[in-house]
Amino acid sequence: MTETFIGGFLSGLLSRGFLGARVGYGFYFTTSRLFGVDPGSHGGSELTGTMEGYIDGQLMPTLSADDNEKVIAQLERIKDFDLAKDQIETIELKKPGSYGIGFGRIRVVPATGRTISIQLRHPVVYDRLVLLTQAFSPEVVRTRRFLSV
Repeated sequence: MTETFIGGFLSGLLSRGFLGARVGYGFYFTTSRLFGVDPGSHGGSELTGTMEGYIDGQLMPTLSADDNEKVIAQLERIKDFDLAKDQIETIELKKPGSYGIGFGRIRVVPATGRTISIQLRHPVVYDRLVLLTQAFSPEVVRTRRFLSV
């Protein structure tokens, strides 16, 4: 089966560390894998221009076979991590509050290994990640509203 790029983005509205001190992260999805991209390491700062936010101005673009291969090769080179679809138990998304009140979170729970947890600083990144994760693997996605336990 051919791996096809679904979409993704890199944003300062995603953060890690204590109180979200490390600002900036990216999530990119293919039909087979989820890629995490840290702009501060692994060459993630190479993602500029169209790759940084969207591709061709779209969250989920339709790419030619050649462009599809180029994007996946670039993600391979700069990834912080990648997980195959069958390595992921759940992807939990918790919506952040409005107007900067409270962080949301995406937690990627693999079958083995450490859980990846990234803070969502604005509802727009939650909405984008819901679209992308549903296109990637709807059966592993769990969503929670702001202030839910």
